[in-house]
This record gives sequence, C-alpha cells and structure tokens, in this order.
Amino acid sequence: MERTETGTADEADVGETLQRTHELIEELSVPDGDFEVTCKDTGVVPEPVTDTSFASYEAADRACEAARQYRETLRELDRSLTRYDLVPSERFTDSLECSTVRESTDQRRANGLPRTRQTVTAAGDRSDEWLRIENCPIVHLTGPETLLDDEFVSRQLRSNVRPRDRLRE
Repeated sequence: MERTETGTADEADVGETLQRTHELIEELSVPDGDFEVTCKDTGVVPEPVTDTSFASYEAADRACEAARQYRETLRELDRSLTRYDLVPSERFTDSLECSTVRESTDQRRANGLPRTRQTVTAAGDRSDEWLRIENCPIVHLTGPETLLDDEFVSRQLRSNVRPRDRLRE
C-alpha cells in the first residue's frame, strides 16, 4: 500500500481490511475450541487471535490466513511490528502436573550423610505427554509470554551445574 497525497484512500483500505479480518476471526472463534493460531517457532498467540479458539482445524486455518493478512496490513503502518510465522494448531492446555520425589540411596557422602536422588516427573493432560528428570538442574524455558532465548537458558544451566549433594561435601 502506497500513501497518496491525502492518505485517505489508503487509510480507508487499511481500516476496512483490519475490520474485515478481525470480524472474520471473531465469527470463526468459539469458546473452548480444540484449535488455535500460534507462532510455530515460539508458541506466541499474537493479536488478533489472542484468547481465541476454534472448533475445527479448517476454521483455525481460515482464521490463520485472516490473522496473517491483518498483521501484514498493520505492518504497513508500523514497520516495527513483530513478525510471527502463524500456523493453526491444537490448543495447548495448561493442565500440567508435576511431582517430586527425594529418596535416599545406599551411598554416603564424604561427610557421612546419606546421598539422595531427586526425581521430577511432569505430565500433561494426555497420557503420552510426560517427562522424567533425575538429578538434573531444573531451568525455566519460558517467560511470561514467550520462550526464553538460548543464552538465558544457558546461564541458568551454568549457575546450577553442580548437583546439590556435592555442594555440601
């Protein structure tokens, strides 16, 4: 879109496109749907699809196309608008359960105290989604809205490289 001298024609086109795509996304969305539109690399759900879900993959795909058009049109006004590679996907649920077990082993530390082993198991709402970690540092991979960058995760790992048992030996 190029700016005209008055700018009114282009601004009307931009406004119409933003309104049309936003309305389409609203029409397609349903409460508690099984699908959503997310960035395939980060999992971020940006405007205009934030807090929306869709009943079918096809509806999410149509909303995804509308969201791409919405964001491209908005980018004409603000070149600094973050780019996302949007895709329709199954909706992520926040039902994550985590259990921690600390148990003694047959071994002893140098100071005579028993050596322990800690196991953490994280499971999602589906039976095939689980992760078991034993005697490893636990780090945060996501922040409030996005995945954390590699450098931040690396710093967390480096700060906790020695197992807790060895700190007291």
